[in-house]
Amino acid sequence: MIVALLAPLDTRVVDSTAEPITPAIQARIDASSTTSPRCPVTPSSHAPSLAHVEQLTPADDSFHPPANSDRWWTETCWFSFDQPGRNLSATIYPLFRPNLDVCSLAVYIWDGEACEPWAVPYQRFLWHLAMPTTDLTRLDLEGLRYEVIEPLMRYRVAFDDGQGTAFDLDFTGLREPWLASKSKHGGHFDQPCAVRGSLTLRGEAIEIDCMGMRDRTWSPRPDDRGGRGTGYTYGIGSADTQFLLLTTLDGNTGAFQSGVFAGYLVRNGVGSRLVDASRRVTARERGYPTSLEIRVTDESGRTLSATGRCLNRFANWATPGSFAWMSMVEWTLDDGAVVIGEDQEVWSIDQLGERLRRLESLG
Repeated sequence: MIVALLAPLDTRVVDSTAEPITPAIQARIDASSTTSPRCPVTPSSHAPSLAHVEQLTPADDSFHPPANSDRWWTETCWFSFDQPGRNLSATIYPLFRPNLDVCSLAVYIWDGEACEPWAVPYQRFLWHLAMPTTDLTRLDLEGLRYEVIEPLMRYRVAFDDGQGTAFDLDFTGLREPWLASKSKHGGHFDQPCAVRGSLTLRGEAIEIDCMGMRDRTWSPRPDDRGGRGTGYTYGIGSADTQFLLLTTLDGNTGAFQSGVFAGYLVRNGVGSRLVDASRRVTARERGYPTSLEIRVTDESGRTLSATGRCLNRFANWATPGSFAWMSMVEWTLDDGAVVIGEDQEVWSIDQLGERLRRLESLG
């Protein structure tokens, strides 16, 4: 989820004067680190790789030990889906702060009828929960359950609020995860998925069969950081056709930032990292994007351009320090193909209000 990318991964040397991690936290870390054997997962010939980062292993499905005692050390494990037709989207977002021994849980389901958290079909947002006693591989948190079926590739995501809303979903990766960064200081990866299962929404049974996304982040993420705008934009047609671009926002435009993971492009089954990317909002209504255009270039010199029509939107105040417009997007690619994805436009809180409203009149 894009809020995981508001703060860059902390690559500073750990402060040797920092307060030590408490014994209780260390015990939980030790327990989670032995949940899965550290057997390397061999990527396919088209899977992403970088020489300077460690390879993902099954242990990356578990909690990661905090790099230091920074209170803002954060780990997230986000799942989402976007089902066109009814234009139904969901975000499932537990956020963990082990150095504070607290976590939060957000489960939102929305469609094209409303965007406010209190008006969408479903919302559950809980803060200041105790850290779970289970590992992420078998998470049990306030009605939400995660289960790893196949490390780094397949997951069961289930939820039941006991009040008429529940789901039981299978997330299967379309490809190996795209590793953005991984070191002793933190990490991030993304993975497009096929999503199938059942949803009961306030008593109504709905079959889910669509595309979705998941990501993982572990790094310091201060709630009090300002002056930031980030775009997290993707489209998923199949295992052979997909894209993800990350852009730094300046008004209605977003651009590639040198030295930072910019995303990837998969065309005709061949995947490659991006070396350039741009995103532009071409129309807004009440502050939120309604249409967009993107252009990317990958390491092989291939390009992709696409125009997007937003099918829904959700006003997501995901953390105290960030707000996101989350929109399901129907993308028309430059070869005429149509794929479904999402655009997440994230702003630090100081960028909201009049600054965001002025974007409706900017080029």
